[in-house]
Amino acid sequence: MKDLLDNGVRSGLFYRSFFDQLGQAAFLLDRTGTVFTGNPACEELTGYPAKEWEGLPFWLLAVPEEQEMVRMQTQFAIEGNPKQFYTVLAHRDMYPVPVHIAFDTFSAEGTPIGYYAIVHELPKAMPELGRKTCKFVDIATEGVFIYGEGKLRYANQVGVQLAGAGSLSELLRIPFAALFQPQDLPKIEDMMFRLECGETVTPLEVEIVRLDGARIDAELYGTAAVISGRPSCYVLIRDVTERKKAQEFLQNSEKLALVGQLAAGIAHEIRNPLTSLKGFVQLMQKDGMRKPEYFSIMSSELARIELIVNELLVLAKPHAASFETRDLSKLISHVVTLLETEAILRKVMIQVVFETEVPLIRCDENHLKQAFINFLKNGIEAMEGSGEIVIRIRVEDNWVRIRFEDNGVGIPPEQLARLGEAFFTTKPSGTGLGLMVSRRIIENHRGTLRLASSPGKGTTVEVSLPIHG
Repeated sequence: MKDLLDNGVRSGLFYRSFFDQLGQAAFLLDRTGTVFTGNPACEELTGYPAKEWEGLPFWLLAVPEEQEMVRMQTQFAIEGNPKQFYTVLAHRDMYPVPVHIAFDTFSAEGTPIGYYAIVHELPKAMPELGRKTCKFVDIATEGVFIYGEGKLRYANQVGVQLAGAGSLSELLRIPFAALFQPQDLPKIEDMMFRLECGETVTPLEVEIVRLDGARIDAELYGTAAVISGRPSCYVLIRDVTERKKAQEFLQNSEKLALVGQLAAGIAHEIRNPLTSLKGFVQLMQKDGMRKPEYFSIMSSELARIELIVNELLVLAKPHAASFETRDLSKLISHVVTLLETEAILRKVMIQVVFETEVPLIRCDENHLKQAFINFLKNGIEAMEGSGEIVIRIRVEDNWVRIRFEDNGVGIPPEQLARLGEAFFTTKPSGTGLGLMVSRRIIENHRGTLRLASSPGKGTTVEVSLPIHG
C-alpha cells in the first residue's frame, strides 16, 4: 500500500481522471490484494461507505461461500495471470449481488504497484438465480445459457466467448434466435417449446453465427429446471467445429481408399468399351466403311466410359455436405454401375427391386453414394465362389427403406455386435473404418442403420431415411 501512496494515487487528478469517470464499480488493490480505494460506484454496489471496505482483503466483499474462490482469483491476478469470472458479493442490506469481475494491473514506470478490479453488476433479472447457480455454471467448461420467461437471464464466460460477445451485457441485448442460421430456427423453436414443457433435449446439431460473423458447428443440450420457484431452462452449447473437421477428414480419407479399391474394376470396365472402339476404328480404316450403326455403337460405348469416369471423379472429390433433392433410384443405379464389373468378376449377380414407387428425398448425393458403395462392396466380398445381392427399396410411412441382402458367409453374433468400431474388421485387409464412416453418413441424414446376419445364410444391411429430410 506504501507504493500506492508514494506514487500519489490519492491525488485528486488521478482519482477524477480514472475512477470517477468509470460507470462501473472499480476497486484499486495493493500487491497483497487489499482494497486501497474505489470509486463512488463501489459504495452503490455494496451499500457500504468506502471507510467500511478500505483496508479489507478484496475477497471479504464476497458472500462467505464465494470468498475462497475470489481469493484464488485475486491471487491469480497478483501472479500475473488475471482471469475474468462471475461471483456474488454481499450487499449491506443482506441480499446477494451477482457480478462479473475483471482484473488488470496498475503500473508506475513499467513496474506493477497495484491492481484494479472492474466489477460489473449483472442484470436485475439475475439476483433470484442465487449464488449456487452462478457457481455451478461458471465452473462449466461448456457454454451455459439460462433462460426464463423466454429471455436470456444469464450466461457463463465460456458462453459469452462462444457467442462472440464482448460482455454478458452485450449478449443479453441479442435475441437468442439471432445466433442461429435461418434453416435451424424451426429446430430451435421446437427445442425451447419442449424445454418449457419440462422435457430434456440431447443433442441438437446446429450452426451458430457468432456476433463477430464467424460460424461454428455446435451441439445443443437442454433441460428444464426450477430456480427460486421460477421455471427456467438450462441450455448447454458445445463447440464441435474441430470434431466435425476430424470426422470430415476421416470420411474423405476413407473415400479415397474406397476409390483406390475400385480402381481395378473401373479399369476393366473402361477397357471393354475401349476395345470395341478400337476394333471399329480399325475396321473402318481397313474397309473404308462408314455404316451408321457403327457410329451408334461407338457413341454408346463412349457415353458409358464418360459415365464411369464422371462417377469416379465425383466420388473422389472432397466436398462439404450439401443437401439437395435427389432421385434415389438414379443414385442407386449409379452405385450399381460402379460395382457391376467387380461383381461379374467375382460371379456375383446384383438385382435391384423397387417394391414401391420411390419419391425424391433430400440428401447429400455424394455421401450417400459413398455409404451405399461400402454396403454393396462388403456384400460382394462376403461371397465365396458365386452369389447374389438383392437391393430392395420400398416406402413405409414417411421413411424409405433400402435393404442390401446378400447370401454370403454371414457374420457370427459376437462379431456382428462389434461391427462399426474403428479398426475392427472381419476382412483380412480391412480397417473397420468403412462401416463406421457409413453409419455416420446415415446418421447425418437423420436416418438409421440396422445390421442382421446369420452364419452360412448371409447378411442384410437396412438403411432407413426420412423422405422429407
